[in-house]
Amino acid sequence: MAARNSERLINLVIALLVTPRFISRESIRDLVEGYAQAKTDGAFQRMFERDKEDLRALGVDIQVGPTDPHSDEMDGYRIRPDDFYLPPIHLTAQEATLVSLASSVWNESMMAHEVGKAMAKLSASGAETSPGGLSFLAPQLTAADPSFAILWEALLTRTPVGFTYHGRMRQFHPWRMISRTGVWYVLGQDVTVGEPRMFRLSRIADQPVIAGSPGSYVLPDQEVIARHAASLEPGPLADSVLVAIRESAAGNLRSRGTPVTADAPVGYDVVRIPYARQDEIVSAICSAGPDAIVWEPGPVRDQVVSRLRAVVGLATQVEEDIS
Repeated sequence: MAARNSERLINLVIALLVTPRFISRESIRDLVEGYAQAKTDGAFQRMFERDKEDLRALGVDIQVGPTDPHSDEMDGYRIRPDDFYLPPIHLTAQEATLVSLASSVWNESMMAHEVGKAMAKLSASGAETSPGGLSFLAPQLTAADPSFAILWEALLTRTPVGFTYHGRMRQFHPWRMISRTGVWYVLGQDVTVGEPRMFRLSRIADQPVIAGSPGSYVLPDQEVIARHAASLEPGPLADSVLVAIRESAAGNLRSRGTPVTADAPVGYDVVRIPYARQDEIVSAICSAGPDAIVWEPGPVRDQVVSRLRAVVGLATQVEEDIS
């Protein structure tokens, strides 16, 4: 089905679904985006009849009835919400994730603009509408991270990608996209270190780039992917740490926490940051360099100091070797 035909059918469903009364063919022709291309009444009639048949073939029940409640003339059309919506469906967790992902991507990339235009046109024409009737279009998940589209396409085509994470360039083979509490992660093989890793999309520092040809790698068995997903999946945010963050710096780190009132160096704000894994928060703080200071004693500060001392020692050794 051509793209423009699909858009017209969606707009027709919206028009017939959100109006509480039967509406005439003339109103439908004026309201529905796409029928303007019909130059004659005959062309519109043929187009409208084809669209009705297409919708009925998809299982959409279009009722016929009078536009005037005091008349017996069957000159109007509508879709009853009770006939349109599916009965309760019970899905497994994996099935629900796939359906929600599909509806999210479909809505964000194709539907939002068309639905907005259709509703605006209906309202401007004075037609009564019931926006709640469009809940079937609402996505259950969002995919707003800028890197999502590239990583999703790379996963579908088995194409290696590269991106920067915690200050380090990663060569990566995506295996699976995972959403947890509204946050997207990508699981796959981190070729840079030679082992599976899971990365949070919102913490990818740059736009992922294609780093190979489609079909360059093969996905492991689903059991293997599921096992790695379970072992690498972020746990509950069981702990937190106070971090002094330089003003207008380390935005990714700052956005993870909540500002608190505490004495801090001039030009810094103190933020309490929850975390699930100690090694992960230590890496995030170290990657911020002088823009982040652990502002309370404890194992996180000890690990940050230890790691930074190791880096300084390595740099000193390299300098001595060069000299």
